[in-house]
Amino acid sequence: MTMLDAREATGRPTGASIGLFETTDATRTIADLVEEVGFLKNRTRIHVADSNGVHDSAQQLHSAALDQLLRTSASQKTRESLPDLLEGLSGLGFAWRDLGRVVGVSVPALRKWRQGESAAGDNRLRVARLAAFCDIVREQYLIDDPASWLETPIHVAAPTTGLDLVASDRFDLAFRLAGDDGADPETILDDFDPEWRERYATSVEVFVAADGQPALRIRKD
Repeated sequence: MTMLDAREATGRPTGASIGLFETTDATRTIADLVEEVGFLKNRTRIHVADSNGVHDSAQQLHSAALDQLLRTSASQKTRESLPDLLEGLSGLGFAWRDLGRVVGVSVPALRKWRQGESAAGDNRLRVARLAAFCDIVREQYLIDDPASWLETPIHVAAPTTGLDLVASDRFDLAFRLAGDDGADPETILDDFDPEWRERYATSVEVFVAADGQPALRIRKD
């Protein structure tokens, strides 16, 4: 049987078996190996593209489901007592100034609500939405201390925190930050503030000194 006959019979380059280089065929040439590697490379590229497409679709579906869950949970929480919602958030560790920032009101306004004064419907919904968000990340992502987690900077090179995200109604990015799918903090910052690198650029860099300890120095560039 010629090399061509073997290829037509098996549908793959001569000498190929289970593994790429598992062969005892002495007539196999470098050209055969190059052809097979190229074939496998093309198939891998197709599979990677398909996998990325499936991942992106799943990510979009998951984000839509989380958004719907947040809306539904927040709507349910608007039925609860506003003082109870505020006390619950305070019990989670939120500072009143941070709650005021997320809701968009002053601390004295929060104090009045805690004492029983009514709040506008959109303000009540903002309080309920933050409470619902905290419930979701605690249940879905096992974040036991959402207040401290939201106060933590997203990236070492920028002061932006998760609290900045929710205060700007970017709960979608906050959910990505909480996710366990390896979301890149830089990508999240890019979506939130495309100019963050220039905004927080510094001439100081961290390096390892001669004693093995981290130290600061002025960038040479």
